[in-house]
Amino acid sequence: MGYSTVLLDEAIEKKKKAREDLRLQLLEKLSHALDALSREIPFEEAFLFRSVTEPFRFSERSDIDVGFVGLHDDHFFRAMSFLSSELCVDVDIVQLEAHRLGEKIKREGTRWKKKE
Repeated sequence: MGYSTVLLDEAIEKKKKAREDLRLQLLEKLSHALDALSREIPFEEAFLFRSVTEPFRFSERSDIDVGFVGLHDDHFFRAMSFLSSELCVDVDIVQLEAHRLGEKIKREGTRWKKKE
C-alpha cells in the first residue's frame, strides 16, 4: 500500500509557480531599471543570461546576471550598484568585450531592448 503524495505535490507546484512569478516580475523590473540606467550611464547593449532567462530555474536565492557591451570601466560598479538597488536583488554584471564567454552570452542570452 502506497501513500498519497497529493498534498506534497501541490505544495511543490505552488512553490515552483511562485518562483516563476518572481522571475517574471523581476524581468519586468529589470527592463525598467535598464531603461533608467541607460539615461544615467552610457552603454551600447545589455544581455540577460543564466537563471533569470530560464523558466523555472530562478529561485529566491538567485542573483541576476547582465552582460554589457560598451560599458566603461569607470561606470562598472555604479551600474552594478544601481541595478542591485533598483531590484533589491544581487546583480552580477560583466563587460562582454573582455569576457571569455562574451560571444556565447551574446548568442544565447536575452538581448535587452531600450524602450523608445
